Amino acid sequence: MVAIVYLILALIAAPLLFFMLTWTAITAYRILFPEQPLPFEHDPIVVRKKKTAAGDLVPVGVREIREDQKEYRVQYLDKVPYHYEDGHSIGVPQAWLDDIEMRKN
Repeated sequence: MVAIVYLILALIAAPLLFFMLTWTAITAYRILFPEQPLPFEHDPIVVRKKKTAAGDLVPVGVREIREDQKEYRVQYLDKVPYHYEDGHSIGVPQAWLDDIEMRKN
């Protein structure tokens, strides 16, 4: 019976204590030695925008695609007036329809 208690203690408490001590050490290290931010010129977003403006090819991910779509929306689509009053609209703006057409497969 005592062996079972020691076995349970070894299987549950020892790994739990190990992970708690590891977490404490890593947290203390990160508080004492925080990460230094990159200089503005070396920021990946700034570098990508500079290369894109220069016409160079750059690899992109989902985040960059979403940022580009957001900037496009702010620059072009949000400036299109959309009239809606009394529960009836007078149609969908052409820019919205063009955007839907562009996104089709």
